[in-house]
Amino acid sequence: MLELKLPVQAEQCIALLRRMPKGHPVRPIVEKDLRAWLKGYYGERTASYYVSFLPENEYYIFHGLRLKDKKAFQMDLLLISSKFALIIEVKNISGKLKFEKGSDLVIKEFNNLEEGIDNPIQQVKRHHLQFNNWLKFHQFKGIPVEHFVVISKTSTIIETTPDNQQIFQKILYAESLLDKIRELEEKYQKPRITKNTLTHLSDTLLQAHHIYIPDILQKYHLSQTDLIPGVQCTNTKCKCYPMKYISAAWRCITCKETSKTAHIPAVSDYFLLYNPTITRKQFADFLQIDSPIKARYLLLALNFPSTGTKRGTKYFLPKNCILSPLDENSMKKGEFFT
Repeated sequence: MLELKLPVQAEQCIALLRRMPKGHPVRPIVEKDLRAWLKGYYGERTASYYVSFLPENEYYIFHGLRLKDKKAFQMDLLLISSKFALIIEVKNISGKLKFEKGSDLVIKEFNNLEEGIDNPIQQVKRHHLQFNNWLKFHQFKGIPVEHFVVISKTSTIIETTPDNQQIFQKILYAESLLDKIRELEEKYQKPRITKNTLTHLSDTLLQAHHIYIPDILQKYHLSQTDLIPGVQCTNTKCKCYPMKYISAAWRCITCKETSKTAHIPAVSDYFLLYNPTITRKQFADFLQIDSPIKARYLLLALNFPSTGTKRGTKYFLPKNCILSPLDENSMKKGEFFT
């Protein structure tokens, strides 16, 4: 089981917006990208709602599983049972989608504007090929793999020509997903793998899963000098920079808020934005701690894995870990946007 979480790219955009001055020229671009990532997440949440009705003792459910064939690939949603596996590509698109026969191009029409987008059916077909290659390489044989595109909104119009109706065999609305899964259960009535093999496959998938953290500063042509360092105030009405580490607690010089753990989101920002590893000096500099002893104490208390010795020691997060992941339910709508 791999639970649905905010995409890493959304976490990165939010970390950027927390540390980017309000008037920075790149900020509107980051905000636009964040909206896109959140929209995709909300679409996946819709699909997740429907698959949550499946019997837990029959299906393993993986959200955002990222594996490596010749190239890495990430599936929005993967269901596996002893009878079949199902790859689902989820799209949260408003307006109208136009599919043309004989062309991979798909036209999205919204608010009287047209835009060419990647063909989601071709995308999920590639994932189908790559996942089958992965299964073969890891010697999991006999399990059939199906694939579909799920449109999260029933208000989205899917349009094509009369001679191209076969696309509807591979594209459906989220509310029809359970019916489609029942069709597959009728198609594949006999188990293809044993329960033990299914459990082994699930464990192997989880071990092979790896989160990808892109170089977001390079993407937006930013440097560390563009962003605000330090620990942000934990008071939601203040959120000023920086808090100071005084007498074993973080204290805001503006509103006098105190916290023992305010540095944890800051360290999470560092890993998301700057580097997969951190040294004691980098830790002290980014958190603006003037005492090497205090910096060392706080860093060691986080119990990160490490490599190297003495001043050359580099600390890093455990595999597939986000130090301070955002809880979507705790996010105020629009709080990261100007």
